[in-house]
Amino acid sequence: MSFNSTDVDHPLYYDRSMTFRTLPALMLATLLVLLTGCDGLLDTEPQQSVDTTVGTSSPEGIRALYHSTYNRLTGSSYYGQRLMMAGDVLADNAVGHPTTSGRYVSEPQNQLGTGVGGWGRYTQINEINYALKYASTVDGMPDAERTRIQGEMHFLRALAYHDLMKVYAYEPNQIVDGFDLGVIIRTEPTETVDQADFRPRATVQDVYDLIEADLLEAISLLSQEDRGNPFFGTLAAAEALLARVYLYAENWSGAETYATRAMDNSSARLATPDEVATMFNNASDPTVESIFEVRFRQTEGLGVNNSISSLLTPPGHYDVLPSAELLAIIAEEDTRSALYPFDEDLEEYESDATGHTMVNKFNQSVATYTDNIPVLRYAEMLLTRAEARAEQPGSEADALADLNLLRENRGLEAFDAMPADLIGEILEERRRELAFEGHRWHDMKRRGMDIEKPAELNLPTLEYGVPQTLARIPTGEVSLNADLVQNPGY
Repeated sequence: MSFNSTDVDHPLYYDRSMTFRTLPALMLATLLVLLTGCDGLLDTEPQQSVDTTVGTSSPEGIRALYHSTYNRLTGSSYYGQRLMMAGDVLADNAVGHPTTSGRYVSEPQNQLGTGVGGWGRYTQINEINYALKYASTVDGMPDAERTRIQGEMHFLRALAYHDLMKVYAYEPNQIVDGFDLGVIIRTEPTETVDQADFRPRATVQDVYDLIEADLLEAISLLSQEDRGNPFFGTLAAAEALLARVYLYAENWSGAETYATRAMDNSSARLATPDEVATMFNNASDPTVESIFEVRFRQTEGLGVNNSISSLLTPPGHYDVLPSAELLAIIAEEDTRSALYPFDEDLEEYESDATGHTMVNKFNQSVATYTDNIPVLRYAEMLLTRAEARAEQPGSEADALADLNLLRENRGLEAFDAMPADLIGEILEERRRELAFEGHRWHDMKRRGMDIEKPAELNLPTLEYGVPQTLARIPTGEVSLNADLVQNPGY
């Protein structure tokens, strides 16, 4: 089934600008209370039960919750900016512009406390938990819609927890000094103040078990009927996320299996060489490689202070530049080189150019300071499968075939013999392909790698396992909850 993003009769169509406007005033007021749940839950309303009847006893209320969970992905602290950009600046792909607005100044220095962040995901998790609990019992909702919503919510909860784990915890096989704490697990909605209890962090393995279980449940509930719609959680999206999770957990056979399934079950494909330079800049249609993509509407621009395009391109703040080390591994014949133009060479930026090579992946294609965000895409799955195969004895030739498929597609020569460091070549290809898409810091962290900082920063190598490896949990949360253990070094 193909998906027309303007087809209002499609079962998955929605307009976020209408999400709450179509609800009765009482429902809106109730939802504004119950949708504030996060793990700092004692900043809720007075000590009484929240009346959730209006928001959870009708299909309209469940749909409002459902749409809100997707809208949470667009925030500047999540995929709207921070999760996509901070990792490249914290690692080795980016440096600050010489003339800065004050944003992304401490991150290149890896100052203590400047991690990716994102503890606020618990607001979204609470909404997801509401939708999961009440979608199964609400009257008047078609069974197919009920099943689909449950599948998508399991997918989104897994995504939220994995994104938390990437930032605040070690991966299962990369734990340092026995510190195996993950994040707080909540799988039921917080509906009353009495339920806003203080909890300790679960272990890394327990959280990974929850993520896996959520994705397997999502896969069992979702179907190939939605394969043409990457703006929502689909069967292929759940399989792609599970492949990524298994890669982080070093479950190589699982990563290979689910990366293959995701590519087979998605309508996504590798961009052609001619499409690479502009494939991120589609105002209405999803990127041709997207298996899951966060969609923005024209009215949802994050503004000059918060958007990705503002921080990467003029005439916005233009605070972040690609590092010389990143540019050095992108050959002139590489079609991805077009994503890093000299600002004076582009007519649309000429009047605001400062004489620097810039990142032009995201350039306000939807509207001013608004871009759709690819979260899971075909090239990532191809590289995930290549890495997983390279780690399994006897599968190296298949891994090289995957790597060469992407290299040739991007204008590079294929390796005609097995490289001496196949895994190293795959990781370098990930660096080229996935730059400024939220991967570099997390790729190096999951492999237990030291980070050699860009030469122009004149900083020592950041060793794996130093306090900056894990982000600081917000101090307010730790102060409020005596059971919440802070990460080492903070």
